[in-house]
Amino acid sequence: MAMAARSERATTVRSRVHGGGAAQARVMVKRTAAVAHVAPRPQLVVVPRRRRTARLVAAGCTVVFGLMLGAAAFQTQLARRQLNLDTMDRDIRAAHEQYDVLRRERAELRSPGRLAEEAAKLGMVLATQTEFVSLDADDVATVQRSGGATGADDETTIDEEFQRYADVKAQAGGAP
Repeated sequence: MAMAARSERATTVRSRVHGGGAAQARVMVKRTAAVAHVAPRPQLVVVPRRRRTARLVAAGCTVVFGLMLGAAAFQTQLARRQLNLDTMDRDIRAAHEQYDVLRRERAELRSPGRLAEEAAKLGMVLATQTEFVSLDADDVATVQRSGGATGADDETTIDEEFQRYADVKAQAGGAP
């Protein structure tokens, strides 16, 4: 019976061909099939499963540790910057207070009552009358021309400046 099954199979295999037609038919049976020897099958052994879970847990722990370390560093930076902000706020409040103190002192120093007291200490008295001085337009123009340098070429010495001042005073009649 084994022989009959083998014969049928050989016939079936011989009828299979490569290519398109019967002229190019080629038998697909190797001639060396009878010569090949059968190697003994190796002993099958159950291999223990790889421990992927241990690696995954280790990788997960590493990632979580890194995230926690990053969060701690971030919180430290936040705390440091908050301390800097608090210090700046205190400095700003102190500067505002100093500014307010200086404004109060200035207001006191500029008060008319205080100025009258200081003037009396220096021997000044209240004016009984006021007088307006009328100036000629030419005098005003002369004063304006001598008021300042108009360019880099107008450099004068101190003696020339004093002479100009004396000329203006002479024209104005000695009045300030």
